[in-house]
This record gives sequence, C-alpha cells and structure tokens, in this order.
Amino acid sequence: MKTVKTSISERVIKEYSEDLTVSELRDEKSPLCIRFNKSREKATWYLVIYELGKKHRQRIGYWPVLKYKDALSMVPDVLKRIGKGEDLQVSEFKTVDQLLNWYLDRIGKEAVKSQSRRKGVISAINVHLLPRLDGIVISNIKKAVIDQLLIMPLQNADLKPSSIRQYFAVLKRVFASAAELDLITVNPMAGMKFSDHIQKRIVPKFSKLHVQDISRIVNQAMGLSLRSKNLIMFMILFGTRIGETRQMRWSYIDFDTRQIIFPEKITKTGMVHVLPITDVAYQLLKEFEQKNTGQYLFGSDDALTASEADKLIRSVSKGRFSAHDLRKAARSAWAELGIDYWVAERLLNHKPKGLDLVYIQADSLKLKREALERYHNWIFNSLKTDENSGIQK
Repeated sequence: MKTVKTSISERVIKEYSEDLTVSELRDEKSPLCIRFNKSREKATWYLVIYELGKKHRQRIGYWPVLKYKDALSMVPDVLKRIGKGEDLQVSEFKTVDQLLNWYLDRIGKEAVKSQSRRKGVISAINVHLLPRLDGIVISNIKKAVIDQLLIMPLQNADLKPSSIRQYFAVLKRVFASAAELDLITVNPMAGMKFSDHIQKRIVPKFSKLHVQDISRIVNQAMGLSLRSKNLIMFMILFGTRIGETRQMRWSYIDFDTRQIIFPEKITKTGMVHVLPITDVAYQLLKEFEQKNTGQYLFGSDDALTASEADKLIRSVSKGRFSAHDLRKAARSAWAELGIDYWVAERLLNHKPKGLDLVYIQADSLKLKREALERYHNWIFNSLKTDENSGIQK
C-alpha cells in the first residue's frame, strides 16, 4: 500500500478511502498526514515533525470526528506546544478521575436521559470506573492501559462480558463528550473497540418464558391483587418495557380514539410511542380505571420506582421470570402468529435502523392494531381452549 501526497480536503479523504491501494495521505499545504484504518471508515491524523534529521509522528486526533479544517487549525498551537515540551493530550483535565467527575456532574443535570439511564451511568462510574482509573493521566491512556486497569480486573471480578461492555461504553462516551465539547484536545479512546479486549461473542440472554407459558401466566394473574394483576396483564398484552409501564399515567390513555400514547420523556428511545387499544385491552383498562383513583396506572399519585416495579414482578413470578421475560414472550408469540417483523419492532418501540428507516410507514397504527387484535384474541382463545379441555394451569 502506498502514501499519496495531495492537497487534503474532506472530498479527497472520502475518495481515497475507497482506494484500497492507498494507506496514507500526506498534505501538500501542511505537516499533516492521515492514515486509514482497516475498515476505511475511520482514520488517524498525525503531525509529521522532523527533528535532527529524524521523522517523528504526533497523533492529534481521529477522522471523521476531527475534520480536516479542524485538524489544520490545530497545527500552529500543537507545534508551539511541542516546542515547549507540553503535553498534547489534555486540555481542561489532567487525569481520568477529573474527567469522570466532570461527567458525573454533567449527567446529573441532563434531563434528556431517563432517570434509570442516569442512575445506571452514575453507578458504572462510581462503582467500576473511578476506583480503577483514579489518578491515571489521560495522556497515558492506551489500549494496553485500559486492558490492564479496567478490562482484566472486571473479568477477574467474575462480571459478565455484557456488563463489562456496558462499562467500557460508558467510559468511551465520557471521553467522546469531552472531546466534542473541546475539553480535551485528543480523544485517546476514539479508535478503541470492545472487541480489542474481549473477542467472545456476547449471546443475548434467552427468555425464561415460552409462548405456551403466556396463557398460564394470564390465568395466574387473574387471581392476583388488582395492581399486580393489571401490571402483569398490561405487559403481556402490549410487550412494553417495565421502565415505561411503571410510569404510565391515565392521561396517556385516550379511550375515545382507543390509543395509548407514551410521551418521549418516558420512552427509552426518546420517541413518542403509540399503541392501539383492542377490545380486549379496552375492557381490562376500563375495569381497572373504575377501581383506581390515582393519576398513575400502577402507582396511585406517584409512579412506581424501578425497584418497586421489579420487586412486584418477582414476587408474582417467585423469581422464575423477570419483567423483560414477559416482553420477550410477547415478541415470540408475535413471531409464531406470523406478525410482520417491522410491525413487531414498532410494537416494541425499538429504534429503527438500517432498512427499517426507509420502510414505508403508512398505516402504521392500522397494522399495529391488526397485529394486537390477532395476538389478544389468540391469548383469550387459548384460555377458553384450556378451560374446555380441563387442563389445570
């Protein structure tokens, strides 16, 4: 692979990123060079310096996060700082713990992220990141340092790879946020991937419930207290997330148009989520409404906390399944009933990606209504079949 000397621009970088014979571009107008990574979707900016007849490279950032014009604007200051022997890696913060504490303060004020998400990030930083990275100079952060101080200790603590990946992602987000706000000159984690440390494929956790368990749980729910019964039934009927379900208010339900509208402030995706109310769901919700005086469906005048909702589900399941297992069971049932993948993803309120983004969304609510009607009728037809056959659930 060869190095090409050219007048670098964003257009030129994109053109050469498709030429697999070129590994690096040297700028004709400045001491900048840019080296493509294996995927060709990212690259590293270097400042080429000659000292006593020897060539040295100083990494200053990553493309496309750092655009050419921004890299070029950094050259005079970087050269000046190199001449003075200054550290190029840090601007506002010297050590990782300073950076983490800044982010803790920032995320505590972020209203955009859900409360549960903020709690998760705060816990990850306080429990796992700060204790292991306290006092580490940011300019010393490299893959080997992250591996030695964070990844290996977390593995030795018998944490699951999926949990370690979450903590790694939080650390990457902290560095990325600081870089985006120009609080650090260079993001040393920009080119790092979790797979650099753990190659084992993380397999999704299988549901503890099967499709055939749904009618049994519905039968069981009918004998529970009013709140427990309706929380279980709501999640089985609609496959909603526990975090969104526990915050449901009666004002989000429009019985006239037969729609449930989850506002973006309580959804994980940050998007409004609309679910149609079938005849089966309408009857259950109306019965529940008559016996409920609070503004929240499941928490009277205050929403259930995440801990309270989780304990309620587990007290009913006796630890045999979680709230997320109810959601997975509903999704499995939709697949068995032949409900279209795209419709099922919209019912789950998964964030669209790839081809889903360009899928024709006309009559989305109609398709969701037809899918839920088929599913709800299937549930209660299964109950009738079990009763007629004398099967004890």
